[in-house]
Amino acid sequence: MSEFESIKDIIDKYGQYTGLTKGDSMWPLIHEQRDNIIVVKNEDRLKKYDIPVYILKSGKYVMHRIIEVRENDYIVLGDNLLTKEYVTDDMICGKLVGFYKNGKKYIDCENNKLYKFYSKVWVSLFPVRRYIIFAHRVFYKIKRSFTFGKK
Repeated sequence: MSEFESIKDIIDKYGQYTGLTKGDSMWPLIHEQRDNIIVVKNEDRLKKYDIPVYILKSGKYVMHRIIEVRENDYIVLGDNLLTKEYVTDDMICGKLVGFYKNGKKYIDCENNKLYKFYSKVWVSLFPVRRYIIFAHRVFYKIKRSFTFGKK
């Protein structure tokens, strides 16, 4: 067994965690097993558009964007999801401060103006997100059907 048993243990001891993600809930921003995330221990209340890493009662780690800050909790939503979740401060073990896109280009979530613009636009598109996701899935299936079997 390793010295650390969880992401939370690593953040508590070193103040940050770096690793690859699992799942596609933050697509199109972050891609599973391709983008290397950097998560730090948050000192204060988080803000709208921040991306906390939090632990569900099941023990599963989740990383979704804050779309609303309320007095006792946050409303969060994965960029590739349609269902809102409610997260309290005691569930949060850190927040995303940056990531390496495709393991190469560093995106600073705190200072990158293009990233901040993306965050605001993507959250504002929530009412039509289901159509965007649907169109992407249809396009992907069509593209895949044309490339299937080609070498």
